[in-house]
Amino acid sequence: MSLQAYQDELAADLPGAGLPWLTALRAAAAARFEASGLPDRKVEAWRYTSLKPIQDRLFTRGAGRMGIVPPALLANSHRLVFSNGVLHTGATDLPSGLRLLSMAQAMKDAPELLAGRLGQVATGQQLPLPALNQALSRDGYVLLLEPGSVVERPIEISFLSGQGASYPRNLILAGAGAQATVVEHYLGHGGDIEGDYFLNAVTELQAAAGAHLRRYKIQQEAMGASHIATLAGQLDGGAKLENFDLNLGGQLVRSEIHIALQGAGADAALNGIYLLRGTQHCDNAIWMDHVVGGNTSHQDYRGILDNKAHAVFQGKITVRRDAQGIEGHQLNKTLLLSDKAEIDSKPELEILADDVKCSHGATAGELDESGLFYLRSRGIPEAEARQLLMTAFVAQTLDKTSDEAVRGILTGLVADWMAS
Repeated sequence: MSLQAYQDELAADLPGAGLPWLTALRAAAAARFEASGLPDRKVEAWRYTSLKPIQDRLFTRGAGRMGIVPPALLANSHRLVFSNGVLHTGATDLPSGLRLLSMAQAMKDAPELLAGRLGQVATGQQLPLPALNQALSRDGYVLLLEPGSVVERPIEISFLSGQGASYPRNLILAGAGAQATVVEHYLGHGGDIEGDYFLNAVTELQAAAGAHLRRYKIQQEAMGASHIATLAGQLDGGAKLENFDLNLGGQLVRSEIHIALQGAGADAALNGIYLLRGTQHCDNAIWMDHVVGGNTSHQDYRGILDNKAHAVFQGKITVRRDAQGIEGHQLNKTLLLSDKAEIDSKPELEILADDVKCSHGATAGELDESGLFYLRSRGIPEAEARQLLMTAFVAQTLDKTSDEAVRGILTGLVADWMAS
């Protein structure tokens, strides 16, 4: 089935079908995807990742809402739950200055929140998978933070998937000086831990001057699932973004981040951990664009691979010609527990200015045998010694998570993976 035929089939079903600007947005996105198609390995950004496994899943509809909802990660969070890409449970008891609703609800009841904002983050407009998402998305979340608002409780968004293909579209709009913590949790649901569904999620983020956002993404899809998620963001002057990606599940995973630092004093800290075994494949692709001078960015991604797992890290820092006085750093480290595990790391700097501080680095290797010997000589069993060394390896990245409660959740999930 073609994208056009699938869109025609969904026409009466897609929310906001009566909004001319939204219809035009979807049509333009569909045209972009039809022109490019799914990228293959001839495209430089996809040279290490094949999308052949998802070719036959793009137009497979899910079964709608699912049954039992697992408990929240954070007991005191404002929570939305989505099931196979559509809203299952809405949020209540929201404080002033915060609007949190589903995308479908916003299209129906408050389209003025979306017009001129949805699909407008330039860094994500030309990417093929986000274009497909824009053409087919039925739901997602909209988070609107009024200027100066400070949301004390975390905002937790759970995406439960188990069948077909889903295309969540999310929009975060943070007014000047606003502050909030967002946790996106993607997990397999329905009891089939080997489920072969497909999820293509997009989160757009616009942070006005002085806004401070912490976004944590936890990916625990079923082990047979394909998960592609894109974060496209733009930060105005003095805005700060702390982003953390934890990838644990999925058979084919791509986590793509495009951030534009558009004002002086903007700061983006992008950190992540990927833990893979079996034949899992996880591709982390990051583009940091320093548009103007006087801003900073940091990237720290670490992974542990076992069995025949394959990971990819592609990190690019672009410094434009007039972006003087910026600072940008990038680091990727991977621990290989098997001689059949593989990492392709491609750090990259594109610097057109001459007054900058930039660095990048990548390392891959085995567990420290001398450290392992030392621990075992002190009577620590080998399995426990190995876990201690792996914990120490990822601890430096985990410690950059400023939210204490979320850091505890991430630490527990990492420990569970190591112990399994």
